[in-house]
Amino acid sequence: MNAALWRKAIRDAWPHLAASVVLLILFGWCFVWLMSLFRPGMIVAILDYLPRFVEPMVGIPLAKLATAAGRISVLYVHVVTLLVCLGWAIGRGSDVVSGEISRGTMDLLATLPVRRAWIVVSSASVTAVGSLVLAFSIWLGSVLGLATVDIPEVAGPRQFLPGVLNLFAMTFCLAGITALLSACDRSRWRTMLVAGGFFVVSSIVKLVARLWPPGAWLSYLSVLTPFEPQKLILLDPELTRRLAWEYNAVLLTIGLGCYAIAAVVFSRRDLPTAY
Repeated sequence: MNAALWRKAIRDAWPHLAASVVLLILFGWCFVWLMSLFRPGMIVAILDYLPRFVEPMVGIPLAKLATAAGRISVLYVHVVTLLVCLGWAIGRGSDVVSGEISRGTMDLLATLPVRRAWIVVSSASVTAVGSLVLAFSIWLGSVLGLATVDIPEVAGPRQFLPGVLNLFAMTFCLAGITALLSACDRSRWRTMLVAGGFFVVSSIVKLVARLWPPGAWLSYLSVLTPFEPQKLILLDPELTRRLAWEYNAVLLTIGLGCYAIAAVVFSRRDLPTAY
C-alpha cells in the first residue's frame, strides 16, 4: 500500500482524535470527582423516587446503579461520551469518499498507484485505532479520578474494561455504517446528516423495544441493541464474559461488513466532481 495514503489518513485524523482524547480524559476525571461528592444513601433515595419504567429503560437493576461502580458506569453511556464518539465515527466515516469529493481532492487521491479499496482500508484502520483510543481515554479519565478521589466501594479499574471494549465496538460499528453511506454519496454533509439520523432512529427503536413488551422484537432492528456497557460492567463476571463476546462480535461484524461493502461500492462507482 502507498505510504502517502497512510500518512494522509493519519494527518487528517489526528487533530480530531487529539482534541477528543483530551476532552474525554478531563470529562472522565471530572465525572468521577462529582460522583465522589454523593453519599450512597443520597443516590438510593433519589432512585426510590424514579418511576418504575426507568429500570427497564436503563436495562440494569437500579440497586446496582446505586453502587459506586454503577454511578461511574454512567460514563460509558453519558451524552458527552456518546457525542464525542459519535462525532469521531461520523466524522471519519463520512470523510472516506464523500468528504474527499466535497473538498475536490478525490481526483488527486485516485491518481495514486493503489487500488481504490485500499483508500477505504487505510481510513478504516486509522478509524479503528482511534475508536479504541477514545474508548480507553474515558477509562483513563476514570482511573485518574479514582486515583485522586476517595471512592472505596469500587473494585478497581479493571471492572470497567468490558464497558471500554463495548464502547469501542459501537464507535467502530457506526463509523463503518457511515463509511458505507459515504461511499454511496457525493456530499459529506448529507452523509453526516443521514448517519446522525440513523443513530437517533436506532436509539428510539431500542428504547421502544425495552419499554413496550409487545414490541420487544424491535430490538433486532436496532444496531445499538448490543451496546450495553453498563450491563457488562455491573453484571456477574461469568455472564459478562459471555455477553461481551456476543455484543462486541455483532457490532464489529457490522462495522467490518459495512467497510467491506463500502470498498466494493467505491471501487465500482464513477467519481463525480465536487459541487
